[in-house]
Amino acid sequence: MYTRGVSAGPTDRGAGADDGGARSLEFTDLDQEALTLRGRALGACLQAGDVVLLHGPMGAGKTTLTRAIAVGLGVSHPGRVQSPTFTLCMVHHGRGPSLVHVDLFRLGGDGDEGLGGGAGFDSLDLEELLLEAGALGEAAEQPNTERGAAMIVEWGSRWRSPPADHLAITLSRPSVDRRSLFAAATGPRAAALLSAWSVACEGLSSS
Repeated sequence: MYTRGVSAGPTDRGAGADDGGARSLEFTDLDQEALTLRGRALGACLQAGDVVLLHGPMGAGKTTLTRAIAVGLGVSHPGRVQSPTFTLCMVHHGRGPSLVHVDLFRLGGDGDEGLGGGAGFDSLDLEELLLEAGALGEAAEQPNTERGAAMIVEWGSRWRSPPADHLAITLSRPSVDRRSLFAAATGPRAAALLSAWSVACEGLSSS
């Protein structure tokens, strides 16, 4: 089952939160197939410039969801999408926007020393990479599906200064074979994405 915080807007993503677009979305009692279907639906809605932060404990399904998103986005080899725990960042290309897949697990949690959060992320030059891909800044206002990129960040809470407008997805594992998902939009662009995703998920089964 799923719950919308606000009624969904149009699938062309013309509506943001201020125009009646969804601000939050919740799915519960999902098996792996149902989670995968929702990930593919989200991937099909992504545009260049979108940023999605994934939260949740180890084993909650963050990489599974990312791989499904890659399928929906049109990544050429979605089976190669693995958690980049040691490389921190991988870029996957396909017929639509490229997928910038980041895993910040090794950067440590809040209050950790060493690489920790913001400084560690800055050292990756990911914002520069996204600017070059047209995924941040002025280029994001005119998404180019041939040159642009969407970004998925696992352990997103370890990015101290993420873009103000992003989609945050929290995954939980209430039982061995079930997942729950709560998504919240932090800006108008993310709200429009959430609305489109909500519509795309209507009618999908949970098991």
